[in-house]
Amino acid sequence: MESGTRLKKTLSMPQLIALAAGGMIAAWMVEIQYWFELTGTGCLIALLLCGILVLPLCFVYTEMTTMLPFAGGENVWVSNAFGWNAGWIICWFVLLLYVMAMPTVSYGIASMMGYLFPVTNLEVKTLAAAILVVWFFLTNFELKFIAKLQNILFWSTLIVSLAASCIFIASGSWSLSNFTGNLLPNGGSGMAAAIALLIMKFIGFDLIPQMSEEIAFPKKKLWLAFIGSLGFTVLIYGMAIVGVGGIITQDWVLQTDIVDPRVADMIDMHWLGIIIVLMGIGTCLTTLSGFWMAASRTLFGAAKQNQFSSRLALLNKHGQPVIANIIVGILSIYFTVFAPDAWVNYIYTIYGLTAGIVYLSVCLSFLRLRRTHPEWERPYRLRAGWFFGLVGVAFCIYVIIVSLTSMDASAWAAMGIYIAVGVPFFIYARVMQKKDPENWKQIITSPDNPDFDTQNVSAG
Repeated sequence: MESGTRLKKTLSMPQLIALAAGGMIAAWMVEIQYWFELTGTGCLIALLLCGILVLPLCFVYTEMTTMLPFAGGENVWVSNAFGWNAGWIICWFVLLLYVMAMPTVSYGIASMMGYLFPVTNLEVKTLAAAILVVWFFLTNFELKFIAKLQNILFWSTLIVSLAASCIFIASGSWSLSNFTGNLLPNGGSGMAAAIALLIMKFIGFDLIPQMSEEIAFPKKKLWLAFIGSLGFTVLIYGMAIVGVGGIITQDWVLQTDIVDPRVADMIDMHWLGIIIVLMGIGTCLTTLSGFWMAASRTLFGAAKQNQFSSRLALLNKHGQPVIANIIVGILSIYFTVFAPDAWVNYIYTIYGLTAGIVYLSVCLSFLRLRRTHPEWERPYRLRAGWFFGLVGVAFCIYVIIVSLTSMDASAWAAMGIYIAVGVPFFIYARVMQKKDPENWKQIITSPDNPDFDTQNVSAG
């Protein structure tokens, strides 16, 4: 194994968009039930508004990624702005964003497989665990292979999902009156909650900075990857809402198991339902691969700052962080197989709170680094940065408030347990800084430390 070397630059623009959008586009035909429960077909408006409010975050992320294009992303940025300790905390929250999504893979596969043939919960979890084991081996090969696979899965999802939505609209069963009849059943309060909580469906654009060391195109073009992945996500989700919203009612949605394929059955197109299910399973795999790679890069970047053992920065002969992949694999299997089924019910609120904290820290770091390090090169420099930074801060605070008020006791318990699990790791790093200062000294990756990536990082 190699240690402390740079990740290989292999990702093209389409591949990066596929990775990021693939992380955002999950099994919506299952999750759309929650969207309709909040605000009916008004979730289309909530989705569009949330996407518009996420846009300033994309611009902020673009500048930060081009200025500090290192694996670890948010951790590196916050460490530079507010110190090593603050970076460690944000790293732990970022890791939660990625690993906590794993149960949605199991839940999505279960619902979709149940459309094809009866399947028990144990069989689903066994299959999900097997998929994760296979994916572990795939993630330890060259990124080119998994990026090509992700490309195929994502662009196939785009074509099939848009075609299905168009077929629903043109089926003769779709009506505008039915769509508007399901609009805003919970009024303004449902809309307000949906705008904040739907941010979960945009977790994925933040995979881009985690992969920034591996891009093989000019950094100044990174904004296209952010906007492209966001745009495709809004397009697919928006068309899905329009396609089914003009055919079914909110009550029907809340009582079904999986929406789009059942709608296909309603219009006597069972063949279309089968295609949608097969596409949905592939979509779960794109989510899995995107989050997996982002999580391993998060640990890799943290190890290079000595926030975790530098063993996590070890690369195999294919240039992959193999030890970090093992850790992510263990976490993935745990959250997929052993996490309680109720986890899916409160994942939105935990996601909203976690994303709000992470994105708020990024916006504050962006504003601070503009003042403290104006000399650092920014291949992409955001015009009126102060404005977009403040808009991002305001939106993140709103998301945090809505998420806090929506969390129940189970969600609070899950969040508390995760934070408690992180405390010993933080304490261990601080203790090792005193016992072995040479190998555990606090390092912050920055342009002021240009030789960092070629340092001989210890495996200790």
